[in-house]
Amino acid sequence: MDLSTILLLCAITAGLFAGFAARFRSWGTGLADLATGLIAAALVTTLSIVVLVLTVDLNLFGIIHLVYLLIVVAFPIATAIIVIPHLLDAEFRTPIMAWLLLFGSVAAILGGLWATHVEPFRLQEDRVGLGAQGAEETLLLGVVADLQTGSIGDYEREVAARLIEADPDMIVLPGDLFEFDDPLDFDERAPEFIGWLRQLTDAVDAVVLVGGDHDTPEGVEAIAEAAGAVHLQDELVRLPVGDQIVDVVGLIARDGAERGAIGADIHREMRDTLTEDDLVILLTHAPDPVLNLEPTSPVDLVVAGHTHGGQVSLPFTGPLLTFSSVPDEIAAGGLFSYEGHPIYVSTGVGLLRGQAPQLRFGVPPSIGLITITPPVVDG
Repeated sequence: MDLSTILLLCAITAGLFAGFAARFRSWGTGLADLATGLIAAALVTTLSIVVLVLTVDLNLFGIIHLVYLLIVVAFPIATAIIVIPHLLDAEFRTPIMAWLLLFGSVAAILGGLWATHVEPFRLQEDRVGLGAQGAEETLLLGVVADLQTGSIGDYEREVAARLIEADPDMIVLPGDLFEFDDPLDFDERAPEFIGWLRQLTDAVDAVVLVGGDHDTPEGVEAIAEAAGAVHLQDELVRLPVGDQIVDVVGLIARDGAERGAIGADIHREMRDTLTEDDLVILLTHAPDPVLNLEPTSPVDLVVAGHTHGGQVSLPFTGPLLTFSSVPDEIAAGGLFSYEGHPIYVSTGVGLLRGQAPQLRFGVPPSIGLITITPPVVDG
């Protein structure tokens, strides 16, 4: 039995306990009854988390997964136990609280269906533009981040087709190309990713990628080499794109406090090699290195992924979790400027895997299409 099924059973159990506990003494819609139900659900949830942490190494994402199931599964189950007897009352004595619970449960079910089965596949095109000092001619840059899957299916093929159809001059992939539950799956699945990436390299002359948190440097290198793409690890490459040269700096993905670090060697090469007359793109998995760029940096555009736009974003609060130190407005995705440095953060096309819930809400997946133009000359 996989962890997702175990978490679902825990949520069902919590819902059953909550519903029957609320109805233990009366109709279940009084404040004391609802409090009793919440306490029962909390006890079942706490016990489940403790047992799963000790037995299957449940992590933060697994706990978030369970909380999500409590909202979209346990809450409607408890509501059904409480409300159905009221609806069957021949004297129509259904209290307002029962109707509120019913409407809330319907909203939770519909929201769960949307977040799990609709929004994760509602692929968007995010078209933005900026002027760059180093640009000699207009360049359309395609961005696809965080494919983050263990196999290539119809959705992933749609991502490639939509990007190719946009006819970009250059494509960059800021990390997390794949994610396998079992590292041994790589040898079996790598040909799928090579074929997927080769579609891009066959259509566009310049395709550049960096690694992320969930793929591996060795795996990305093998796939990129076989597909004819360029994989950068704290390296600078000069690529002819149309009638101009594009300098791409690709950074190694770093964790924790080092997430925003720029390696000393590549930092020195950037400072010694690049000028403001060059068209420079800094490709990084997480957006955090923009926090450490010098004011005089020649970088025209930072391109990043990693945050998934939060994957869940609520009105008035924005993204709930981004795992980045950049301001939430930037981490939510899109084109922004941080202390004078343009940065584009992709909301990605995939989902967090492992123990995390497979959902998006308020953050549809997207491919980025950035039109970079020469600076406007006055007069």
